[in-house]
Amino acid sequence: MITRKWTKMAASGAIAAAMLLSTAVQAQAAHKKDLEFLNVNHYVMTPDVKPVIVNGTVLVPLNTVKEYLKPMGLRWDNKNKTLTVNTGTDQVTLKMASDVAEGKEKTYALSVPAQLMDGRVMAPARFMTELYDAEVRLDTKDGMVYIYTPEVDLLTAEENSNVKLYPVSASKYGRYEGMVVEVEGRKRVFKDWHGGEATRKPVIHYQDVTGDGKPDVVVFYVDGTGTGLYAGEMHVVDAGSLEEIPIESLEQAVSSHVKSSIEKEADHFTVKVTVDGKESVQKFKDDSKDKSYLFDKLGFGAVVRHRLAEGRLLTEAAGSMSPAGFAGDLRITYRFNEELNRFEVDDMEYRRLEERGQ
Repeated sequence: MITRKWTKMAASGAIAAAMLLSTAVQAQAAHKKDLEFLNVNHYVMTPDVKPVIVNGTVLVPLNTVKEYLKPMGLRWDNKNKTLTVNTGTDQVTLKMASDVAEGKEKTYALSVPAQLMDGRVMAPARFMTELYDAEVRLDTKDGMVYIYTPEVDLLTAEENSNVKLYPVSASKYGRYEGMVVEVEGRKRVFKDWHGGEATRKPVIHYQDVTGDGKPDVVVFYVDGTGTGLYAGEMHVVDAGSLEEIPIESLEQAVSSHVKSSIEKEADHFTVKVTVDGKESVQKFKDDSKDKSYLFDKLGFGAVVRHRLAEGRLLTEAAGSMSPAGFAGDLRITYRFNEELNRFEVDDMEYRRLEERGQ
């Protein structure tokens, strides 16, 4: 089991979790805001029936929780006013107004009975700690209830399920703050790796990229996104020593292999790019008087993507001619320099915008 910044609550810690939630409610009373949001495994939702606090216990709508807490099946019995929760390993029945829930082999005590509110079954949030070993946190300042199962951030290589990646800690929106690489039970922490989010998690591979016949650990993730921004990161780790293998940076590669300029004329501007002596010239019509929005040369750091292509490391870096305009991209493949124990640029080409995808 993985230990994170958010300490995992075992079943024996369920009562302590309830006490912590109750204490949090009291301690933050002066800054209390009506609960509006649910954050389940980094996905933020505004449920049609909001979470509420009843006698110091947070109640959440189970129909909303089930969307991102897997596996969870719900079956309502209107005649008996019961809800059966199927967790995949147990079936637990909640009876409205009862302070116990009955599983196949276990009875669960509820600090506050499950109840119907506006047609939704509301149950104590800490009940999730017992059913799913989840972590529950309340933020009354932001009006949000957090429910988190660390397993959602455990990633495995498709080539070998014993090669894993998981965060040292995860932010409330799923960003990995530091990462752990695990190979066959051996672990190495990389505290300066930061990135990913709930909908765009890191990717881990277990393939030979050095050419020595032994698989290496390859990790890709996104450090930041936004308008005109996609900051991809790439790392390679020796599976034997768990030491990171250096990769020639994009900045170094561009400095050594690329020259570019943007020449501004009255009715157009011209982008010139030379990669290892091979020149590309592009003309763009633009009769605007003010061309200060254009850079003096292409920038290659705003949109950067990495991937594996036929067992080789590949980088694609868009060439920015303005904060939101792109002329083309650099396509870089790498080779492993055994003597220097690092990856270096093997081949680089510039593709104009109209040539991309060919």
